Amino acid sequence: MIRKAVGMGLLDMFRKAPKKNAIDLLQQISKRAEDLTPEEQARSFVAIRRIDGALKSRDSRVIFGRRGTGKTHILSYMATAATSRGDFACLIDLRTLGSNNSIYSDFSLSPSTRATTLIRDLLSSIHDRILEIFTDPQSKLDDRRIPALLDRLQDCVRTVVVTETQETRGKLSQAEAARLQTGLEAKASLIGGNAKASMNTEITSGDSAEWETKITGKPRLSVNMGDAYTILNNISSVFPGRLLILLDEWSSLPEELQPYLADFIRRAILPIQNISMHIAAIEYRSRFRTDNANDRVGLELGSDIAADINLDDYFVYDVSPDVAVQFFGELLYKHLVAFAGDAGLAEDSAKAVIANIFSQDRVFAELVRASEGVARDFINILQLAAMRSDDSKITMNEVRTAAKDWFERDKQRNLDSRQNAQELLHWIRDEVIGEKKARAFLLNVSVSNQLIDFLFDERVLHIARRSYSAKDDPGVRYRVWKVDYGCYVDLINTVNNPTSFLSHGIIFSPDGDLTVPDDDYRAVRRAILDIAAFDKRASEAGQ
Repeated sequence: MIRKAVGMGLLDMFRKAPKKNAIDLLQQISKRAEDLTPEEQARSFVAIRRIDGALKSRDSRVIFGRRGTGKTHILSYMATAATSRGDFACLIDLRTLGSNNSIYSDFSLSPSTRATTLIRDLLSSIHDRILEIFTDPQSKLDDRRIPALLDRLQDCVRTVVVTETQETRGKLSQAEAARLQTGLEAKASLIGGNAKASMNTEITSGDSAEWETKITGKPRLSVNMGDAYTILNNISSVFPGRLLILLDEWSSLPEELQPYLADFIRRAILPIQNISMHIAAIEYRSRFRTDNANDRVGLELGSDIAADINLDDYFVYDVSPDVAVQFFGELLYKHLVAFAGDAGLAEDSAKAVIANIFSQDRVFAELVRASEGVARDFINILQLAAMRSDDSKITMNEVRTAAKDWFERDKQRNLDSRQNAQELLHWIRDEVIGEKKARAFLLNVSVSNQLIDFLFDERVLHIARRSYSAKDDPGVRYRVWKVDYGCYVDLINTVNNPTSFLSHGIIFSPDGDLTVPDDDYRAVRRAILDIAAFDKRASEAGQ
């Protein structure tokens, strides 16, 4: 019997599949979190030390980050983690909201119609997700009150209306009608904004007239918030744990409608104690608030909802190289472990993976630098470099070539449709990299420029530090902008190679603070980008 048992053990050992090698798995890494199964998302998630505690709190919050920085992965991980600890999560992709998403961008429809549809679709999605949780055989949600509450929520969806028209009717004398006609425009001005007013009169007798006044202004919510709040509060109260509502792709919604959905969330969802709301958004494509003439519509960031997490702030290599290398090393290792499956990964640590894939540690560090803190860019550049290296270890030249290819394929192509943004990028490259031999520049925080915002949104410019004040000019604050690696990679090892991060003598210390020489303000002035000079040149060229 012992011999037979030993023989079976050896047979099982030989039958067991060998562990998978990291190099063989590189091309299997998914570039988008939504392509991963919940198990793969949990295995591949890398906790960010500085924000992990915030994500575990009960606070509702907005999570900012450009495309590819990991917002979807964070929300997916939060949903999985909530389920594992006995809570419940409704993860909603706002790109797929409703049966006819194009209605939100149909400008032939009134704003009130589009805003009404948007809010109804959100409530319907919450209804559907809760119904899925309730009907799941594995669910711990078995309270018999749920079906009736869901029916009430469905009824509430049908009663949501956003109005933009006020009408009054009545009778008055001809003299009063004449005075009303004269003063109507003044009345319209009292409601502010783009309001318009009109009056139709119809004589019905010798001394009186029928009158009708219609005042049209910006949409304002006219929803029975009490019903929506009460029903959602009652639903959450029968949950044995907390309910997380996770909204992904907020910035896919038309900007003019975003404040009205935000206002509904502020009034009907945020006051509910047992519900936490988390919204993933792109900073410069999001509008959470608008101020009408008489009232505020939307969410006030920091007051109504936390906005303390911005994924664009964490992993720029030139600011915190050790932190960035450690994070992306763990990200690569955990993704490979997730895709190795039950067979397991041959390498047992991030360090072993890097040693097996890259010819030197500094090659991996260069890959991290090239990704500029964006996880999706990191994966794309890595896979392009791996394809070039075939079965050999990835070298420095292959990383740099892959980074240039990725820049031209993805980022440069997006600039082709906006020539003035492309011209600004070329001008920055000449001014900063060409003239100052630097990779970054300073811009006064009070300077608002749509082209700079566009280049940031397209991941061609990156924020290295959001606010910096020179000691010799403490009243003025600057933002530190970095030019994308793909803009200057072809200049490396040439006479035009940028040799410093900012102007000569200004560097980032290990903790991410700026260190400047003794002639502080003169060094700062050399690093400031004169965006007005570009605007003037562009204006003269357009004449």
